[in-house]
Amino acid sequence: MNTIIKTQILLLLVVSLVSCKKEIDINLPETDSKLVVNSFFTGDSKIKVHLSKSIGILENTIPECNDATVIVMENDIIIDTMYKASGYYYSNKKTAINNKYALIVSAPNMDTVLCQDMIPEKITLQSCIFTDSVLIDEDGLIINELKLDFQDSAGPDFYEVELEAKNIANNYTILTWFKKNSDPIITSTGLLDYNPKTLIFSDKMFNGKRCSVKVFYAVQRGVGNYRLKISFRSISEPYFRYKEKQFAYQFSLENDIFSGMSEPVQLYSNIIGGYGIFAGYSTDEKIITVAGK
Repeated sequence: MNTIIKTQILLLLVVSLVSCKKEIDINLPETDSKLVVNSFFTGDSKIKVHLSKSIGILENTIPECNDATVIVMENDIIIDTMYKASGYYYSNKKTAINNKYALIVSAPNMDTVLCQDMIPEKITLQSCIFTDSVLIDEDGLIINELKLDFQDSAGPDFYEVELEAKNIANNYTILTWFKKNSDPIITSTGLLDYNPKTLIFSDKMFNGKRCSVKVFYAVQRGVGNYRLKISFRSISEPYFRYKEKQFAYQFSLENDIFSGMSEPVQLYSNIIGGYGIFAGYSTDEKIITVAGK
């Protein structure tokens, strides 16, 4: 068989393979849209809720729910009906620490959903000790230490630490990262690999005792003097369960086929009959001034 015939046969095979395609219609079963409730609420404030509707796997526009009735209960007694403004539903009355709150949400042609949670008692930071430049990471970032001391109460408790740094000269927000954290209280959660924006942990290692937890963090290079706001939150268990799944979910969105695909993550929800989160927290804040490098 000469070269010309071989070439012609090869071309015929290529054309045949390229043209051998078939469109397949996949009939995915329709799923009923459900209400999605999202609200984090705290003491001495009015509950703010964002309502939307769940969508199918092939849809990409999330519809807001603008025609819902949202009833608020406090300690199993109806106290309010929320009003709609600027894309959110708001309560008319302020909340109180240690009280239990619930929502009954109904909308036309949608299943009514229920949710409830309480606002934990605020745990105060008894001291906050800053130590400059305890480590330097592989990228040359200087790592500082915060030692947070507090008295845990009896029973299961959950906590969150968030940091916000702002330049004193211009009030600009400074990039902040949690780096090289090795305190067993924090590492026991198994969440540090997800590069979380906040740190969450439980009191299973110090229930009812005085606790000192060490937090390591770094800021962007070349910043001037800055104020560091430390938000120390007492959070409910639903808040904790939602955040630990959210960290894994957000981390999975940053991965691709080149960095390694993550396993699918099912977000936690305490909304009965729907999706989302309704969770309470209390916050103690401390602000310190740090000399920039």
